[in-house]
Amino acid sequence: MPLTLLRFSCHLTLLTLCVLLALPATASDYPEPAEGSFILGSFAFDDGSVLDLRQHYRTLGSPRRGPDGRVSNAVLIMHGTTGQGGGFLSDNFADVLFGKGQLLDASEYFIILPDAIGHGQSSKPSDGLRAGFPEYTYDDMVRAQYRLLTEHLDVDHLRLVTGTSMGGMMSWIWGYTYPDFMDALLPLASLPVEIAGRNRMTRKMMIDAVQNDPLWLDGNYEEQPPGLKEAMYALLFMVSSPLQYQLEAPTREAAEEMMDKLVERYRSSIDANDLIYAFDASRFYNPAPHLEDITAPLLAINSADDQVNPPELGILEQETARIANARAVVLPITTLTRGHSTHSRPTIWGPYLAQLLAATDAAANPIDQGVLLNPAHPVWREQAPESYVARFITTEGAFEISVDRAWAPLGADRFYQLVKNRFYDGVPVNRVVAGYIAQFGLNPDPAVTAVWKDNGMADDPVNASNTAGSIGFAMTGPGTRSTQVYVNLGDNSRLDADGFAPFGQVTAGMDVVEKLYALYGEEAGGGMRGGRQGPIEREGAAWLLEHYPLLDYIISAGILPGN
Repeated sequence: MPLTLLRFSCHLTLLTLCVLLALPATASDYPEPAEGSFILGSFAFDDGSVLDLRQHYRTLGSPRRGPDGRVSNAVLIMHGTTGQGGGFLSDNFADVLFGKGQLLDASEYFIILPDAIGHGQSSKPSDGLRAGFPEYTYDDMVRAQYRLLTEHLDVDHLRLVTGTSMGGMMSWIWGYTYPDFMDALLPLASLPVEIAGRNRMTRKMMIDAVQNDPLWLDGNYEEQPPGLKEAMYALLFMVSSPLQYQLEAPTREAAEEMMDKLVERYRSSIDANDLIYAFDASRFYNPAPHLEDITAPLLAINSADDQVNPPELGILEQETARIANARAVVLPITTLTRGHSTHSRPTIWGPYLAQLLAATDAAANPIDQGVLLNPAHPVWREQAPESYVARFITTEGAFEISVDRAWAPLGADRFYQLVKNRFYDGVPVNRVVAGYIAQFGLNPDPAVTAVWKDNGMADDPVNASNTAGSIGFAMTGPGTRSTQVYVNLGDNSRLDADGFAPFGQVTAGMDVVEKLYALYGEEAGGGMRGGRQGPIEREGAAWLLEHYPLLDYIISAGILPGN
């Protein structure tokens, strides 16, 4: 996979996920997880210990094999320190990724959520061995997961390896330990270097807080030692978000109450020995000497408000640059980011996942550029049915538009032609104004945008009002409607008098439309959100991806069968 493709240079990056055509997801819109455990007999740890190791896991969906006989749709997602695989079945994660029409649709992918050694329902110190449990490492964890996949789940290849925090660090290890085993890597909230500096100091503070407590009794306590609570103070700073904590606790009383609740929540959810082992497991972690061994395309994502991996270190960019086909991204601080916990908010970094999947999709379905570049082609004269439904899959989910040709026949015909010939596949939603409109329609390829810019159609009479959820073509004057459309996010009936003629209505997934990324503001890019679109027209999606990477995208659009 060439580096230029992984850098998502323009037009091909978001065009190959058409299999995701489905309705917007709900909390129950993915398969019921299957749960099980596998005993790895006589598992040899790096410290020389041998143990019959229980590896617990959850899965969603079913494995599928490609023409080469290998599993083609398996996705491994690894949790963070003290977490467990079941944590990914949350509203913030599963309901954004695993449902119908979403990026990791579990009806299309085989999702694997293991509990790492020492975590969840996998073997851990608190099972009985206490401080006599093997002193496991991240390498042990990865090796156990590999055996789980190959010996029990019959998975011989992974479409994607990803993980959060500790799981992100293990993603790097997977990359160089089993370089041919995956198509792509997405480490989240991690750095590919030895745990040192403040990171190691914080971990040692937590370990010392427990082990220096007289009631720890060398791990043979009957009740959790008080030092466990002291350890939570350091953990609180480790995972905190200064902006979010200030917003959530703007007074002294609120801050102290919030601190007490968080400390108690963290303390009550973990055993002291399990905590010591989990935070010390990173002691030998150091992918740096092995980075050149990573061959799969890799996209590493951190956030600028991450107190564990602060951006001022510059490590992520520096080390990722050593890998032939890799890219580093540091998300800017916004009201949506959550510090280190941004790793569990795919609604923020979902567009990057979409790009990575598209860029590494071996089953690309190329668009006929010749048709898009030729407005005189016969397909652009096809009349639409009197009514039809178009389905759009975006990085936020799916929505459907029901079109009534009687409302605006010329607009309905043009929209039908554009959707049917995949003009909107890969198009960024470049303008979103909360409560007003969401607008898109500039093709990722600037050459395509150029030939359509002045190819306006005659105006339709306004037969339907610009109420919330209605959709029409944007225009700057008579005869200027071309390819850009807008969805009304509120009652904009005042636009009726200006000649804006809706041709359809969002009938499913309006909640998805309302979640499209709006935080760049109308003046971003010198006003490109407000209509000054020169840079997008000249450089296409490449410019937007470089300057406004959090914009949501249309992965694919199509006319539903029967229309």
